[in-house]
Amino acid sequence: MKKREVRRAITQYYIGKKVFEAEVLGDIPEEVPSSGMVQLEVEKLKLEHEIKLRELEAAERERERQRQHEIHLKKLEAEEKERERAEKEKQRQHDWEIEKMKNERRDQGLDQAERFNVSRELRLVPLFEETDVDSYFLLFEKVAVNQKWPKEQWVALLQSVLKGKAQRAYAALSLEEGGAENYDEVKKVILRTYKLVPEADRQRFRNLRKGWNQTYTELAHEKGVLLDHWCTAERVGEDYGCLREMFLIEEFKSCVPEEIRVYLNEKQDKSISEFARLADEYVLTHKTKTPSN
Repeated sequence: MKKREVRRAITQYYIGKKVFEAEVLGDIPEEVPSSGMVQLEVEKLKLEHEIKLRELEAAERERERQRQHEIHLKKLEAEEKERERAEKEKQRQHDWEIEKMKNERRDQGLDQAERFNVSRELRLVPLFEETDVDSYFLLFEKVAVNQKWPKEQWVALLQSVLKGKAQRAYAALSLEEGGAENYDEVKKVILRTYKLVPEADRQRFRNLRKGWNQTYTELAHEKGVLLDHWCTAERVGEDYGCLREMFLIEEFKSCVPEEIRVYLNEKQDKSISEFARLADEYVLTHKTKTPSN
């Protein structure tokens, strides 16, 4: 190309870049520029071309980086879905095993219920005696344990021999939702009906001795049952503080005269400090002389 053509080509290039207006072409003189100016313009074009190439390469690298990033995100998403699927499968397996255990236990319970015949066992149920209700429950529970009766069947066996006030109490309880199916609840209501007070349970526990035809194992068992009855009547439960209070009250009563002990036995739901205060008031009111040891 001639120098003039090269110059016009460069001018057109900048017009294309919107650096110059198209009218500039008309202002270009006809004289041919020096070779040094042309060379300078060519170097500029080369430099701009190289910059463009580098921009294109940088853009390509950015697109590749973005693509790799998206691939990594998809991989993480796939791994997370796989973990969730594994967790769901593990939970499903766990639920299946739990359900299997429940079914096995239910089947075992049905088998046990089928094996246990209430009508067949009725002949072994002791006859109910209204004159000694507390001892009756001891005897009934002893027979139930020895015969391995399921506790959920105890009420069905017990109610078949109830009579008098006990039968009426059970009938009234059966009207309450779920009350008549709980042996402990039925027993508590019947004992309350016959007004068996904690003091009576305490005396039975303290006074029980081994019979001539009784083993020490049986004696220990009956002692434990009587202690449980005493604790139940006193509403001790599993609270050590209540148990401590109960024994302190018993020991305190053994240290006071008979008339004060009778007076204190008439008071219910009192603490050891309350009993001590009542005893002092009784002494002041009745001018009772307490023996000093």
